[in-house]
Amino acid sequence: MFTRLSIEVTTPSGVTVDHRLIAHDDPRGLLILLPGRGYTCDHPVLHYLRKAAADLGYDVLSVWYSFQVAAIPDDQVTMQQLAAEVDQAIREVLKRGYRHVMIAGKSLGTPLAVLHAQQAERLILLTPVGTAVQDAGSKPTLAIIGTADPVYDPDAIEASAENVEWLVLEGLDHGLEAAGDWATSLDALHQITAACVEFLN
Repeated sequence: MFTRLSIEVTTPSGVTVDHRLIAHDDPRGLLILLPGRGYTCDHPVLHYLRKAAADLGYDVLSVWYSFQVAAIPDDQVTMQQLAAEVDQAIREVLKRGYRHVMIAGKSLGTPLAVLHAQQAERLILLTPVGTAVQDAGSKPTLAIIGTADPVYDPDAIEASAENVEWLVLEGLDHGLEAAGDWATSLDALHQITAACVEFLN
């Protein structure tokens, strides 16, 4: 059994953000979810990853960014500011004391996950952008992407370090869905969630 808690943090810009925590009495560890720009923790892949991790006994922190909860244009919030916001949320929840910490980032959340990798044992990078995969260093990493994603780069995947495990799904876009094909999208959602569960185990 678990309870749903609110982790309230006021960012340096003065925005109060209500992060959500699924908390067990005796958690196996902590999974931190760092969403994308428009892909929040309530979108399918992160929603089911949260449910699956909770079923495994993990506490799960669902992070929100200030521009997602306040009337702030996202292009006015720098990566440095977002990194500070994420750091606040992580520091607050780590006060609960965890032996094992994992971080999963989606798109915009992938470089933020890497920036906080020193606090985690493992990383899950969903549709990684920029140099997130390379910047993960030697941290055990699961990276997932679709071949229809504009940021998909087979050469970069081929050149990845041995600590990076890739799941490349044919025809999926940046939302990890197959455009115009709900059945394939649902099959992919199952495959992605199962891969993440195996990695967390």
